[in-house]
Amino acid sequence: MRQKRPSGPAASSPQLPPQVAMVRQILRGMLISERRPPAVREVAQRARLHSLLVHAASHVPFYAERLHSADFRPDRPLTEEIWRRLPVITRHEVQCSAERLKARAMPRGHGPIAESHTSGSTGIPLCVLKTGLSRLFWDAVTARDMIWQQRKKSRPWHAIRYVEGDSASYPNGSTSTSWGRVAHILGQTGPGFGLNIMTDPFDQIEWLRRNPPSYLLTYPSNLKALLQATDSQGVVFPQLKQVITVAESLPGGLRQQCREQWGARICDLYSAAEVGYIAIQAPKGDHYLVPEEVVRVELLDDAGDPVAPGESGRVVVTPLHNYAMPLIRYDIGDYARRGARSSCGRTLPVIEQILGRVRNMLVYPDGRKIWPSFQAGRFREIAPVRQYRVIQRASDRLELQVAAERVLSEHERAALADMLLGGVQHPFHVDVTEHAKIARSAGGKYEDFRNEVPAA
Repeated sequence: MRQKRPSGPAASSPQLPPQVAMVRQILRGMLISERRPPAVREVAQRARLHSLLVHAASHVPFYAERLHSADFRPDRPLTEEIWRRLPVITRHEVQCSAERLKARAMPRGHGPIAESHTSGSTGIPLCVLKTGLSRLFWDAVTARDMIWQQRKKSRPWHAIRYVEGDSASYPNGSTSTSWGRVAHILGQTGPGFGLNIMTDPFDQIEWLRRNPPSYLLTYPSNLKALLQATDSQGVVFPQLKQVITVAESLPGGLRQQCREQWGARICDLYSAAEVGYIAIQAPKGDHYLVPEEVVRVELLDDAGDPVAPGESGRVVVTPLHNYAMPLIRYDIGDYARRGARSSCGRTLPVIEQILGRVRNMLVYPDGRKIWPSFQAGRFREIAPVRQYRVIQRASDRLELQVAAERVLSEHERAALADMLLGGVQHPFHVDVTEHAKIARSAGGKYEDFRNEVPAA
């Protein structure tokens, strides 16, 4: 019986640029790999990990002693026991050891090396090196997501995200004849439109009404603001099919709100600037699939052991192709819940839910930790609140920052504090402070809760 070929881009031709041909080749391999037995991919991934560790042992000073202490030897197989002896590294370690993490030599074929800068929403700057090869794998996963979600290439693509400089400023934003780099991989696409996320939400809505979207990429916090603003105006976007969310954790209830209010499905992408893709949403359902051809993802409990399906653990990742600055067993700072097998027929590892970052956990005086819900959707029942942010200043103290359409009365401030406490079910002391605007981070991200209690 003839085996059905996976859907994807047409076979590369001699006229294609070499990089595009390579991405298409990687993509075709992924579309086959994703349906193979997990044990087959495990063998291939372990071989890539072995090669990465051999390179790190010889050329990356940071890892030489760590690998030796874990009993890793380049001429011996990489076992799970050896792998789990390798210490997990943190963002702080990467920041402090950046020079020692840089490879002193590179194998051929990995392409040019470029710097990637990120502070995310932490305010802690990080500079990592990326290779041309790792970018090709990024492009292949991006194209795979387009194929999985069955996006119609002729329709317009809109992106509201952070853009440095004035190239995507309101009122015009930026325009392109295609969806960007991915158009070279998938073939001809419709036009692309871009707008800086620092634009006021009501101006974003005006821009979207002038340029009706079919696919909209933005941050979850911005989508939340747009849904609130369009609800107050009674605005909908009939052509909108999907909202692609990136860069931040997706809060509970936002998927349902987007479906009910705009009739659009959220397709969430889980990535980090320093490591690339971690997981992408499955074609069917709201769970995520790990592209383990490009990254090893571990979900670990407090003892450092892998969690079982249905259990949550901290997310530890190892990009497989970035030899310029290897991040081996890197704690990304998130928690996620492991899932069982995907209903879509693909055999890639499943993440059921991304729970959020450690710094976004509320800590009670008795040591309990939760990702909080503040009933903030009801704040406007009390006062004309446009934005809010909650900061935990101490184990028993919260600050509720509010940007409202006018100065609040003492009664309103007290009522907002009471509603906040009703959501967290504990008598914290709440300081309500008023602001003209609550700014996003330098990279355009926004956190509605942040724990700033100094570590013990």
